[in-house]
Amino acid sequence: MSEVKKSQKGVDYAKPCTLKSKQRVYSQAILMKIPHDHPDTSDISLKIGRYNYLQGEPANGKPKSELTLDNDELNALIKYISENYAPVNLGSGEYINVNGSNATLISEFKKLVDGQADTANLLIENGILSDNVFIAAASIKKRDALSEFETKLCEDLPESYWQKWFTDNKWVLGSDFAQIINERQIDTENIADYIMRAFDSFIDLVEIKKPNGLPFWSAAKDHNNYVPSSDLTKAITQCLNYIYEIEREANSQKFIERTQSKVVKPRCILVFGRSNNWNDEQREAYRILNSAYNQLSILTYDHLLCRAKNVLGLNNEDVADYSDELPF
Repeated sequence: MSEVKKSQKGVDYAKPCTLKSKQRVYSQAILMKIPHDHPDTSDISLKIGRYNYLQGEPANGKPKSELTLDNDELNALIKYISENYAPVNLGSGEYINVNGSNATLISEFKKLVDGQADTANLLIENGILSDNVFIAAASIKKRDALSEFETKLCEDLPESYWQKWFTDNKWVLGSDFAQIINERQIDTENIADYIMRAFDSFIDLVEIKKPNGLPFWSAAKDHNNYVPSSDLTKAITQCLNYIYEIEREANSQKFIERTQSKVVKPRCILVFGRSNNWNDEQREAYRILNSAYNQLSILTYDHLLCRAKNVLGLNNEDVADYSDELPF
């Protein structure tokens, strides 16, 4: 907090601020509170001056130049700077205030940065675009994608739609994945949905099934336990087979060249079904099911939705309901 002092004439003033210092002169600003004859009124004034140094110390003689702005002039200057500094600094002919009501501008801005990371980085490096602005725009894009995700969960869409959605929004799958490898073929008989390069440069897998039409749990319990449906059992078997087959390619120079990655203990994420209407017993059964696999994690679409909302700070009651179920 700035220190306020009082002069011999009873004027309150802030500690002087040196604006610029050269070898022989320095410039300085002082904010002062000028009292009026009426005891309850006063004005804030700003004194700006350029002064000489004498043998390295401020000289007490007449200043080279000095200007004192009264309260009205100071307020006018503050208003002028606030309205004009940004557009002049950016070299823009018009400065537009972006707010929630300016939907058209926000839409156009999202088009500018959508898929244009190189362009955005160039703008940042040249001081035209703040990196915070780019981060905010990326966050808006993710929120829009997540809104689409949540809406489309209510529709019966083919698996191909979800494959494309996850390709465009791999961040939902988790921060462990650095890149989707364009190569999907493990061998001549096995083609995975996604072969992923993890952040440690090793291979992992992601397999997705459509969220609707494939039940997660069997219609009937077995020995009073919830058990995976036949569709889920088939999907799990498929994933385990992919893990086995890709481990067999660990020493294949051709596979390493195709994927530009190595195979060491690959893991697989299976995205399958919904969990939005599970009861507590089903959630416990899910936890037990997931704990049985070392290299496989099963996630429902609702688990992904919950985790993505947590990442974006969109916490709500639904997030609290599912957060304890996530296997990692």
